[in-house]
Amino acid sequence: MVRRTQWLLKGQMLWLVLAVAGVLAFRAALLTWRPALMLVAVAIGGLVLTGFVSLLVLFSLLRAGRRGGAAACLAAAGLGLLALVGVLLAGVHGAKAPPIHDITTDPGNPPLFGIASQLRTSGDNPIAYSGGATADLQRQAYPDIVPLTVALAPAEAFARSLAVAERLGWRIVGQSREQGSIEAVDRTLVFGFTDDIAIRIVAAGDGSRIDLRSASRAGVSDLGTNAKRIRAFVAAFANPQRR
Repeated sequence: MVRRTQWLLKGQMLWLVLAVAGVLAFRAALLTWRPALMLVAVAIGGLVLTGFVSLLVLFSLLRAGRRGGAAACLAAAGLGLLALVGVLLAGVHGAKAPPIHDITTDPGNPPLFGIASQLRTSGDNPIAYSGGATADLQRQAYPDIVPLTVALAPAEAFARSLAVAERLGWRIVGQSREQGSIEAVDRTLVFGFTDDIAIRIVAAGDGSRIDLRSASRAGVSDLGTNAKRIRAFVAAFANPQRR
């Protein structure tokens, strides 16, 4: 019985390896995002199911008065529980975010992507801003995502915007001081999804207006990532000395 329950734990280890392999394969461009996500989803499902089976086996052992193999069952059930909790937390977090992946401070006239159109592939989300329902959903979900108006000349606002983007770890792929435009890319922490960013700086009265756009290349919902990225830029711009 001890050997049999050890296989439950070994099975959980295999599911964990498959989940990590899916993430690493995507980050290394060996898989596109859809099959990589499918592999991770199957692995997580395996973790949860094997954890449930391990729990049943554990109860069976305890009822029979056997302790051999109980530790392996408990460990396997614990891994399954962690996977289930992770899925539930992701679901709760995702439910709070609207099913959109293109966020901008100016839904009526969003900053345009130039370099990003060359970087995206046929399997990525379209580069054009859909507007309409997307803009309405954004206004409802993220009323704080609005243009940034600063008391700086456009040249100064451009220089600080570029410095902030670099400080946030964004990879600059294009810039034009004359046109007041900056393009960058950023990757999500765990899975490594690539998002495109456009910054537009124009004169506004005695200062400047800065608009941003952050759009995901993959997926329907960004789980709030793009709005969070724009907020991070605004906060960093207001505190240029903060690290």
